[in-house]
Amino acid sequence: MIVNDKKFYEVRVVFQKVTPEKLEELNFQAMNEFDCDGVQEFSIDEPTVDRILGERAYSGGDIPESVIDEVDGVASDEYLSLVYYFYESENIKENAETFLSFVKEKEITSLVELNEKPWDDWNQEWRKHYAEINVHDQLVVIPEWEKEKTTRKDSECVFIYPGMGFGTGEHQTTYLCLKLFMDTLSSLTKEDSCLDFGCGSGILGIAAIKKLNLPVIFCDIDPLALNNCLQNLELNFEGRDLTGTSLVSRTKFVTDRKHKLVFANILENVLLLEKEVLLDSLESGGFLIISGLLNHQVEGIIKEYNDLEMISVLSKDDWSAILLKKL
Repeated sequence: MIVNDKKFYEVRVVFQKVTPEKLEELNFQAMNEFDCDGVQEFSIDEPTVDRILGERAYSGGDIPESVIDEVDGVASDEYLSLVYYFYESENIKENAETFLSFVKEKEITSLVELNEKPWDDWNQEWRKHYAEINVHDQLVVIPEWEKEKTTRKDSECVFIYPGMGFGTGEHQTTYLCLKLFMDTLSSLTKEDSCLDFGCGSGILGIAAIKKLNLPVIFCDIDPLALNNCLQNLELNFEGRDLTGTSLVSRTKFVTDRKHKLVFANILENVLLLEKEVLLDSLESGGFLIISGLLNHQVEGIIKEYNDLEMISVLSKDDWSAILLKKL
């Protein structure tokens, strides 16, 4: 009898009054410095409230006003719960423990804990947090395990392997980019082409293939992201001829071709750094959809990209996306 004793680890963190900038920085560090394999946001549940307040060790008597305020805070937007997953690398336990110690030093956390779980629970752990995402009445994002169950037309569905940390449609920026993309459909034809710059999972470029059969260049600096993108392409288009579509590392990308549609769902500093590359990749009359932006960063990016016409801005929670057009 073969016994599978493989484990995976999760670091659960409850943040108090954390800014989106701090959170993005920490998530970047988790992925790049501690080999974290995925991050998932959760709502604060009652047991978590109990654990937070339990650390204060109150028993009997009147609870201080400050603690009552904290209970109210936990139930509000002041608190955010994230789980960081470690399952791929050889040193997953060490990486998780090191990240745990790193996060505990942060003053923005109210609760940090490490959990070891059997590998058999892995799929169940991920799947219970993912569901179909309705972007538009003609575009939905569907997790891989729901593919055979859907009754929708294939052209309306983008299938994704969730949990890889490269974009699943759940994050506001990806969702907003897809919404803006649907607004451009009537201005695009099958003779056009697309660049998905900073492609991650490839979800944006895959949508362009599904809706218009556009040839897409998928570009990312991270080879793991390109691997995940390839997985998702195979999931969506197995056996299909995708002539003109390719994956390229940022280090080998050159602007030798212009595109009618360019996606750039990347952070503000990268949008500034790669401005000329993005502009050179966009043909006259073409659309640039950019995101990865916090709401207060929109005005600065619009000014920086003032050679383009601003068509519209969409926002969701703390995040925004912009649709621009090259005149």
